Amino acid sequence: MNESKGFDIFSLVLGILSVILAFFVLNHPGVSMSVVIIIIGIFMLIDGILHFGRRSRLRELGMKSTGMLTFSAVIDIIAGLMIIFMPTSFGAMYVWIVVAVGMVMDSLFELWAAKYVKHLGKGYYWFIVIMAILGIIFGIVMMFSPAFALTFVVAMVAAYFLVFGIVQIVNAF
Repeated sequence: MNESKGFDIFSLVLGILSVILAFFVLNHPGVSMSVVIIIIGIFMLIDGILHFGRRSRLRELGMKSTGMLTFSAVIDIIAGLMIIFMPTSFGAMYVWIVVAVGMVMDSLFELWAAKYVKHLGKGYYWFIVIMAILGIIFGIVMMFSPAFALTFVVAMVAAYFLVFGIVQIVNAF
């Protein structure tokens, strides 16, 4: 049990770079948001292209109609291209709406699912219910405030890099 895993230089460097990136994101929110938007557009474009590639394979597996998959692929490709080429208008609007609606939908699901965790304890149940209600309120506020929603996205990206970086630094030792 006294085994030492040793020092991991890769985790340390990755952790330090992630923490630095977190502070860069916070200090340059406009550039960071633009990068996030373009990455989303690239992912959507790639996803749409991959959907096209899967159509023939699904037909081989017995799927008779791939019309919905084709429709989804076309939408992904068009939206991805629009996000890439219009990041400050269409891209920002896309992220704003997806984040706001996603927050409300996720919170509504959490509120519905809370009844299934009631047996784990009243404290946990009420924590889930309160957080879900706050999430619904938060999402509705974001629906009417695009700047707030986009700021939230940048803050979440920075928080992710900061937490990931700290975990990697701790894991290095």
